[in-house]
Amino acid sequence: MALRLRQAIAGRPNVKTKQSVGVLAVDGRGFIVYPSSSNVILLTPELQLSETLQFWSALPHRATSSTPGNVQGVSCSSSESLIIAWSDVHVVLWQYLPSRSRGNWNVHSTVVASSPITCLDFLAGTLVLGTQQGIEYWRMDPKAEVVVWDRLWERSYPPPTSIHISPATGHLAWIGEEQQKSAYIIIVDRKGQATGRAQEIRNPREIAWIGWRQAKPGSGDAHLYTITTNSVLRLYSPVLDDPAWFQLHLTLDHSAFASQASATPKSKGEHPESNPFGVMWVWNTDVLRSALGVELEGIKMGRIDISAEGRQKLDSLEAEESDIVAWVGPDGIVVLRSIMNIERKPPTLLKSLYLGRTSCPSSVPPDLWTSRAQLLLIPETTLSVVLPPTDRHPYIGSLQTSLTNIICSEPQGFSTALPDTSAEETTLVQLEHAVERLVRTPNGRGLLAIGEGGEIAMWYKQQLGVRPNDWDHGPKALVGKGHWRDKSTPSQAAVFAKGRAIVFYTKPEDGSGSITLQHLDAGATTPQEPLTLPHFTPTEDDEVEMLLAVSDIDDGFSGKGRRTQRAIVMAATRGGEAWVWRVVSRITPSNSEIDGRPDVFLLSHYRLPLDSGHQNETPRMILPVDPMGWHQSTIDWTTDTPLQDMILTVSNDGDLEFWTPKIGQHLASATEELKGLDLKHGDMACEMNGHAHQHRPVDEPWTRTGVVRTERRNLINARCSSRKKTVLICELPDGRHEMTIWDSNVSEFSTGLELTHIFAPGETILDLDWTTTSDLQSVLAIGFAHRVLLICEQRMSYVETTPRWAPLLTIDMQRYTSVPISDSIWLAGGSLAVGAGNQIYLFSRFLGRDTPTPSPSASARSVRVDEEEPEDIFQLIAHQNGPLVDYHPILLAQCLLWDKGALVKSILLQLVKALRNCEEAGKKRLVFNRLDPSEFYSTRKTIKAAKSSDRKYDGLFDTVQPEIEDDDDEFTARVVADLIERLHGNVRIPLSQAEKSFLVSVAQATHEAEQQRRALDFSGLRYLISLRMYVNWDRIRGANDTLAPDTGGDYEARPNGTGAEKRGRSHFSFRNIVWATHSESQELLLAASTESCRNGKMLWDEAKRLGIFLWLKSAESVKAQIEIIARNRFMVDEDRDPTSCSLIFFALGKKKVVHGLWRQAPGHKEQQLMLKFLANDFELDRWKTAAMKNAYALLSKQRYEYAAAFFMLAGRPKDAITVCLRQLDDWQLGLALARVVEGGTEGPIVKWILNDTVLPMAFKGGHRWLATWAFWTLGRRDLAVRVLISPINDVAEAFLPDTPLEVGNPENDDPSLLLMFQHLKSKSLQTAKGTSEVSTKLEFDFVLHNARVFFRMGCHNLALDLIRSWSFERPFFPPQKLKSRKVATPISTPTPVPLDGAVPTRPSLAGSLSQSYTGHRRRQSFMLTSGRRESLIMDMDVLAESGASSRVPTPPNEEEQPINGDKHEEALRETEEVNEDGTDKGSAPVEDKQEKARPATPPKKIGNLMKELKQDVQQGAMEFNMDNFF
Repeated sequence: MALRLRQAIAGRPNVKTKQSVGVLAVDGRGFIVYPSSSNVILLTPELQLSETLQFWSALPHRATSSTPGNVQGVSCSSSESLIIAWSDVHVVLWQYLPSRSRGNWNVHSTVVASSPITCLDFLAGTLVLGTQQGIEYWRMDPKAEVVVWDRLWERSYPPPTSIHISPATGHLAWIGEEQQKSAYIIIVDRKGQATGRAQEIRNPREIAWIGWRQAKPGSGDAHLYTITTNSVLRLYSPVLDDPAWFQLHLTLDHSAFASQASATPKSKGEHPESNPFGVMWVWNTDVLRSALGVELEGIKMGRIDISAEGRQKLDSLEAEESDIVAWVGPDGIVVLRSIMNIERKPPTLLKSLYLGRTSCPSSVPPDLWTSRAQLLLIPETTLSVVLPPTDRHPYIGSLQTSLTNIICSEPQGFSTALPDTSAEETTLVQLEHAVERLVRTPNGRGLLAIGEGGEIAMWYKQQLGVRPNDWDHGPKALVGKGHWRDKSTPSQAAVFAKGRAIVFYTKPEDGSGSITLQHLDAGATTPQEPLTLPHFTPTEDDEVEMLLAVSDIDDGFSGKGRRTQRAIVMAATRGGEAWVWRVVSRITPSNSEIDGRPDVFLLSHYRLPLDSGHQNETPRMILPVDPMGWHQSTIDWTTDTPLQDMILTVSNDGDLEFWTPKIGQHLASATEELKGLDLKHGDMACEMNGHAHQHRPVDEPWTRTGVVRTERRNLINARCSSRKKTVLICELPDGRHEMTIWDSNVSEFSTGLELTHIFAPGETILDLDWTTTSDLQSVLAIGFAHRVLLICEQRMSYVETTPRWAPLLTIDMQRYTSVPISDSIWLAGGSLAVGAGNQIYLFSRFLGRDTPTPSPSASARSVRVDEEEPEDIFQLIAHQNGPLVDYHPILLAQCLLWDKGALVKSILLQLVKALRNCEEAGKKRLVFNRLDPSEFYSTRKTIKAAKSSDRKYDGLFDTVQPEIEDDDDEFTARVVADLIERLHGNVRIPLSQAEKSFLVSVAQATHEAEQQRRALDFSGLRYLISLRMYVNWDRIRGANDTLAPDTGGDYEARPNGTGAEKRGRSHFSFRNIVWATHSESQELLLAASTESCRNGKMLWDEAKRLGIFLWLKSAESVKAQIEIIARNRFMVDEDRDPTSCSLIFFALGKKKVVHGLWRQAPGHKEQQLMLKFLANDFELDRWKTAAMKNAYALLSKQRYEYAAAFFMLAGRPKDAITVCLRQLDDWQLGLALARVVEGGTEGPIVKWILNDTVLPMAFKGGHRWLATWAFWTLGRRDLAVRVLISPINDVAEAFLPDTPLEVGNPENDDPSLLLMFQHLKSKSLQTAKGTSEVSTKLEFDFVLHNARVFFRMGCHNLALDLIRSWSFERPFFPPQKLKSRKVATPISTPTPVPLDGAVPTRPSLAGSLSQSYTGHRRRQSFMLTSGRRESLIMDMDVLAESGASSRVPTPPNEEEQPINGDKHEEALRETEEVNEDGTDKGSAPVEDKQEKARPATPPKKIGNLMKELKQDVQQGAMEFNMDNFF
């Protein structure tokens, strides 16, 4: 898939020689060949660019070591499919090799002459070169496998200007440069040697053309034509008695033709420079024979109507082997005469007859015709006339003609295949030299090309609205406006006013730089005299780095006929100086014409006040904020107020600073202060002489609107889009290029980094350019030497990990030209202009699904786009990154998570109905009416009237009880089955097969959730929905034998996760484990989890992936489930190995079960030893020691799991768990064993695992979900709430103030974090306290950040709903007493360092996040959210919290010993016993007394309730609610 080529502008032909164009027909295709710059250009007969052959790349390396020059001439041979071109002394021959798809031009051979070449000719393996020293004769064997050229002879003559080989290769004829009135003929024998002296044939006038008549094959006759400048044709042939001597046999002058021309006088002033004698040219006899055969065949078949007289003339031409001579008069009349009896003897029988007359098209002036015009005939097509370029008209012309029409004297014997010239086109613009840079107007309507040597070209991009199938006959997209040459090449340029106004910055080598303004008047091809912008005085060593111009017609609506009235021009130098000018046009109100030159006023001259850290340094780059793609006005022209940033400065440290100028009102407030001051300029410009003016107004002319810290150095290229997306290119030490894309919207939760990509060695980035789609999606074009890579933003998904940016498509320029790309730039309407050499390729935004073809017409004809597929890149990008359709499974899944199940059912019912209606109506495409966005706002919309229930749940934004639908709900199992059937029906749905399967999963999950809603709370419901989607996605992965990517940005429950497992299985997000942890319906969740396993039998891998032993609360359930897993593990293998389950059974204390399992393993080699060993009493120290020795022996053999089993048998559970953590790298297994051994989550080993392993891992990886689960399990519920949205380094510092923790970049792109925060913030006193420590501003920023995440996911309606309905009400908690540490002091945390020592790909947030915002002053009491009816869990002492730290220590247990990791390793080595009841001081926070004493079951006793109420009354914050008394 690629972009369609809309238009290709070929380079201007080189007209230094007479051989400036050639034609040939090969493989059913016709080509017009001409030299342009250092390339050979191939056009179609319709003058569309077909291919480009690079001359110097075809030569050996030693030949290209010198400075490449322009190609001077070409010659073609249709019989041998060869193109010959020369430059200086080098000759290159290309040969066409046909293939199935499209033939290629390959280098045939090369020749090096002894002196510079002036002309050449090729025929049947013979190459004749006219050089500065004379003539060289070369020959090769066409049938040889290896081409070898031999120079047979060389003679010294005056430099020829045109040389030709006779058809029988027996003669050479040429014209000398010194004697233009003489032609020379020399005889060549069969051995290729020249014999005798050259015969001189003199003419009274200069010879304009010379050529041999193409005789019949096998004929040895030679007939030479000459045409002089006064339109006189002469025919020379050998005499009978002396074949070596040529004499004149026939003469035709213009009078013989003019007598047959029209007597209508020429209009006065019409083509005053035309040749009064007209132009005469001889038609190629070979082409004429073929054309006659085609015409007569058409007459016989009845396709062509012709009179009897015309039919007789055609038959006579074919029978007599006549030649045709055409004459074009000064008035554009074309007359044809025939020359007959040339093949007869004696030659005195020659005669000339009149054939017919016609007229030229008005678009082709008569002075464009020359005697070097050529005929081109493609089989089964019309005859074409190719007009070579001249000094006066340096363009190639192409006309289509028909002998029948001319002989019948039809008025339009010639026609042009080109589309009519647009009224917007002033002139045909083709570049003579290679493009150096492309510049566009702010709205992309004007295109300026700057070529080598100061060549300037201007085009205008028309807004046509022509469909691709009509491109052949429609007008051109780019029309020429002007072409001129400046004295020096401008280093910076800006264009505005639809390309009519041009701003250049030039700096001569011996002078100071200046900025000039030029204007292209209507109908003019060159601009007016340049106007120098005033008061531009940079320092001598400073140069302009940026030019930007915006006018009122390039900004916003640009109607037809509108003229520029005002414009703003901005310039910034490398040193940071900035100028702003206002340009005001003098337009006459009566006719809206410009009257005189515009007025230019300097508005400001200022040095950009760089960041305090870069005040004394020069910016590395100063770039314009690209106006291309702005969909709103950039400037409010009524008040002269910029509405967008204009300039971007990039420091050496990679800091991006955005600037906006004040162009009209920035001096108004300072008028009184400036009274009496002597301003140099009357426009109140801000003066600056190296530094800011001492009387500078407070309101500065430039405002910095944003800063992004990228920490990128060694920048070599950068671009900024209108959406303030910035791409930076850095060169790494190894020479590779690193590309990063940054968003200007940075916050505590986003560094702005969106993409980091390192290109392979050799992939050098040459060009960058941005555009914006119609729905504000950014697209970046990355230019390499021979390709352009387009990348765009990607939609984020919860189902799979997708990069924020990804390649969209690639434009392979080697399919069109071998010339390297000079520059590429976006234009209006999504068109992309690519400059390669001196050619411009314009690609439209429309897509093609087949192999790109070089010509635009072929590209339009060969592509047929399916109506289901996107037609252009705008639609494709919208499909990949735009809003999702309402029935998209990703959107529906999010609606389910956000408690919008009724809305999901409504959408699914509408989808089923729409599919049914389309099938009944016979439609092939789905017609689905999108919902109004307001329907997403209500979380309680139901399909039918619902009845209330006594159960209470937590809603999305409130805590009212959910509504339960009636039993006669329309969304039934039959509806789900109907949906599944119709999704695979005949109606096409814009969803992939995976998305359809995912949609089925969502429908099934919705139905199951509705069935179990009465038994499930919202937390359990979210887990169940995610489980169903996970199982479905895993099934899709297995069916397609592909990998299911990770869920978007979340920490996944793969604790040990070896590489093979990570590559082979999909992953279950840890957020679902946290939801299950807070669910009270765990028995149902456990049953659903077991059902999701293979064959309904859960193994440890499934339990670990689903986090079963992380969210199960009941200790008995934990023991029962882990025993089931152990039994399943034993039964899963046919060999029944007891070692696979011994660890779990020993942890359960079921040694006898293991002993029994060993009895069932007769084939195991260790059976007898284990039966004997397990028969002992392990309550005795002797056998405990023996078990430990076996464990260490197994460790040395790397049988880690079995070693842990022996540690567990020896009564050393902590040693066994240590093996799980360190050797097995499975902290979930260690935690499950600890819960089994200690009977809950309050034991010291569990706390040791959470404090020393889980939380450091969570902080290091920035895993918020893992951290909140760990804090909740530890009883630190305040931190469990804070870690959801607070900066992680703040939470880490609050958790361990004296112990620095390594903190990584947090996972912030997850709206479900807000769900959990809303669910927990008022759940208990501790969570309320944690909520109170989260500032309102921080919460607001996090909500706004995740609204952007919803936007990236394509859930625009949910993003709007989140911002619209999020409630910031929260319980207020009494503030703590101030500590000695100042609150305003930012917390310093170390930057995370990767384990492999690599440089992080994006800057860490740890060093940039400061202390949380203090927020509003809170009441000194505890106030619950109004309207809340649930009881608050009293899990802390509010009186103590009001005057002390939130960390309430518990008196240590004297019987417990601290656990230390280093001492533990030493104990393992010395086989000493370790106290299992020990605790790690300072690492495991001890629970609050009341939390520890609180029973596990939710109901509370009256005594405890009264104590809590008394505490609340003392605080004065108890909310009175009558329902509490009933």
